[in-house]
Amino acid sequence: MSVSLDHLIKGFAEGVEELPAEVAANLTPAAARVMGRQAARYAIAPLIWSARLGDTLDTTQVARHLGVSRQALAKRLANGSILGLPGRGTTHYPVWQFTPELKAVRPDVREIFKIFVAELGSLDAYAVSAWMTTTSEELNGLSPKDWLLKKDDPQPVYDAASRTAGRLAS
Repeated sequence: MSVSLDHLIKGFAEGVEELPAEVAANLTPAAARVMGRQAARYAIAPLIWSARLGDTLDTTQVARHLGVSRQALAKRLANGSILGLPGRGTTHYPVWQFTPELKAVRPDVREIFKIFVAELGSLDAYAVSAWMTTTSEELNGLSPKDWLLKKDDPQPVYDAASRTAGRLAS
């Protein structure tokens, strides 16, 4: 077990021990175990998302890089031409959607967003982010994001996006 994981477990146990005894008095051992597992998943979810998404930029950074106002960026977010995940006081924009110089959303990624918007009516940031960063047998074990970065032909990703968006829409 890693040192960080060991400290995470100790910190969680300390937090639970600080709770009033009556909080868990009526829980069965099985219910307490389920609740503990759920609490751990909830607490760690931001770390998992961060690892999955990779680097992100906040609203101010993206507006500056794209040379647009925050209002214009909000419009792009609303119409599904850029992907952002809501955070505390800002929106987090995965870097993988941008050109290397961060001046625009990559055309191949913009096309994928269009496919999801056409099928779903809007861009579900969590669903699309999860799909873009999850490996797929359809893409020879690569995630859509990695396929687009490593391969010349985006069509297999467009086809996979269309199938996925269709399944989500039904």
